[in-house]
Amino acid sequence: MSDLLNTNGNKRQPTRGDWIRYCTLILLWSSSFALTKIAVVELSPAIVTALRIWIAIALLYCWMIYRKHKLPPLLPKPDVRWLWFLPVGLTGSSLPFLLNAWALQSLDAGLVSILLSTMPLSVAFLAHFTIAGDRMTVAKISGLLLGLFGVILLIGPAALSELGGPTTIAQFVILGCAMMFAINSVLIHFMPETPPSVAATGMLLVGGLSLLPFAIYDGLQAQIPSIGVIIAVLVLGLAATGIGSIFYMQTLRSAGPSFLATANYFVPPVAVLIGIVFLKETLSVLAFIALAVIFTGIMIERRK
Repeated sequence: MSDLLNTNGNKRQPTRGDWIRYCTLILLWSSSFALTKIAVVELSPAIVTALRIWIAIALLYCWMIYRKHKLPPLLPKPDVRWLWFLPVGLTGSSLPFLLNAWALQSLDAGLVSILLSTMPLSVAFLAHFTIAGDRMTVAKISGLLLGLFGVILLIGPAALSELGGPTTIAQFVILGCAMMFAINSVLIHFMPETPPSVAATGMLLVGGLSLLPFAIYDGLQAQIPSIGVIIAVLVLGLAATGIGSIFYMQTLRSAGPSFLATANYFVPPVAVLIGIVFLKETLSVLAFIALAVIFTGIMIERRK
């Protein structure tokens, strides 16, 4: 924890590198909703999740070897870091990825974005009781609530009309995913010092192994997917999961969970911008107001 505090005991401000990784993660995470939505049309959630994780493991393992690092030993006595990889892998990859893919079969991506945007509030609550120098304040909570309100405006208040009804279970599942991601970010903050490539590989390895039996079972009954689905899974594994995991680990250890959590507010706006650039969609006046609200909320939350 000392790497996040300066000599006065105050939380260290994010560096330029932290902001670059922050923006890159927003771009990577923004694509994961659409890619997952495409993949689960032809493949089961277990197959999609296992494939994205194992593709990411292959990339991360090569990166780890290139960096001249290696996984902690398991024999004759397991390294203590494996005890951390287990909860970090379950809360940061296998469980939320699997449940998110399952919920996207019945939920609109817009409502999923809103529900996942509750994560920063969960992180603020957990960090207040666990991380010195990262306490809840009126300004922080006000900024986070304002950011969540901006996301709702951007997606459209009509999306909230889907709350309840036949998809209630799926909605609670997404809220559970948001809480798991929040717990994961705090766990990583306290994890023993580990190179990001090693930590990301170990985390995903635990998650991938936990899903393997279910993916194999579903795979024996699955049909060969289309080229579009194969490409979607490859991009999901290499970019959003593989590269994203390294940047995620680096930024969490460098700038803290509260800083990174606010990236969830910018995922919906980037998704909208992608639609403008590639799908020739237009930006309404309400969307401009929503973006201004989101930026204002983040500025209030990040105020010294």
